[in-house]
Amino acid sequence: MHRQMRRTIRLVMVVALALGWGASADAWGAEVRAPESKRMGRAKDYIADEQWPRAIEELRLAVADAKEPRRDEALYWLAHSLNQSGDQASSVETIGRLERDFPASMWIKPARSLRIEIAVRLNRSDVLWWTALPPPAPPAPPAPIKVKPPAAGRAPKVLPPRPLPIWYPDKYDPDADLRVQALGALMKIDAERAVPILGQIAFESEHPGPAARAVFMLAQSSLPQARETVMQVARAQTAPEIVRVAAVRDLGRFGGPDASKDLLSLYTTVNEPLKIQIVKSLGERAETLALVRIVESEKDGTLRFSAIAGLGQAGGAMQLARLYKSASPQGKRPIIIGLFSARADGELIGIAEAERDIELRGEALERLRLLGTPKAKEYLQKVSEKR
Repeated sequence: MHRQMRRTIRLVMVVALALGWGASADAWGAEVRAPESKRMGRAKDYIADEQWPRAIEELRLAVADAKEPRRDEALYWLAHSLNQSGDQASSVETIGRLERDFPASMWIKPARSLRIEIAVRLNRSDVLWWTALPPPAPPAPPAPIKVKPPAAGRAPKVLPPRPLPIWYPDKYDPDADLRVQALGALMKIDAERAVPILGQIAFESEHPGPAARAVFMLAQSSLPQARETVMQVARAQTAPEIVRVAAVRDLGRFGGPDASKDLLSLYTTVNEPLKIQIVKSLGERAETLALVRIVESEKDGTLRFSAIAGLGQAGGAMQLARLYKSASPQGKRPIIIGLFSARADGELIGIAEAERDIELRGEALERLRLLGTPKAKEYLQKVSEKR
């Protein structure tokens, strides 16, 4: 059972990655429902147990069997197992065979992703750049050279066959996901060249998934041009909303000390989903002063509530307590929730003591019960004894 569980988990991870690359759920469902030979079953059990030599042996037999219904999948797992065993050269050769023999297989894309991983490990930046950028146009063919016929009685000279380009398929067709994967590795060695290309992908509205991942790569760079590109994506009205939200989120996570100022500058120019993400990012960064400014100036109730929640997340107990004193009855409950998030037992006790509204006082007492801190328990015990 343990082996079967490990095998299932490994396969689910592969399917999930493939679905993320754009394969349809119906196609993967058909693949899962297709009959699996006993040999493939044994190979996957060996993979789950990381017994790479045994897995390689079974998979090679499966690839050689013309009756094997999943030869393309067998080639992928063979490349995977060879890589895991340390034989990267054979792994890359196997990926090339999969591309040649099964050009329409759904296993092509994960195999190409594996080839990028191997290229990173072997410091093959040429392979990464080939993936990230279309190759230059080939030069014009040279003029034909007249060859003299061989002398009588002498055999013509036979040139050796041209070796296959092990790293490169016959046709350039990496999609946006693979390009972003390669560029992510290139950011570590040639960021100034990689940033503009990632920026182009970030604005490709027809590919929001890769665009969001490109933004993630850019946000982690310290280059000013990368940071400015992330800001441009967040501002761009034509960019998909999911990508713009990702830009705001990643700016908050990786933007450095000036990120909060950038987030505030965006707040007044973007729509509600982005404003909610900005508030969330400010809360994660514990930017209490910025959040107080939003609470005090924001007219929209939903956004104001989000800013109060962010203050609680940021630990702004003192600021929330001050806001409570001037809040309307409707605005006080969100502040109590924010104080609970900040684990501000002292401020909640102060509300329970001074609040005349029975419902709000009950709300503060309930939050103290949920907190269960020593200070809260001591106060609740006193309240119980008075009754």
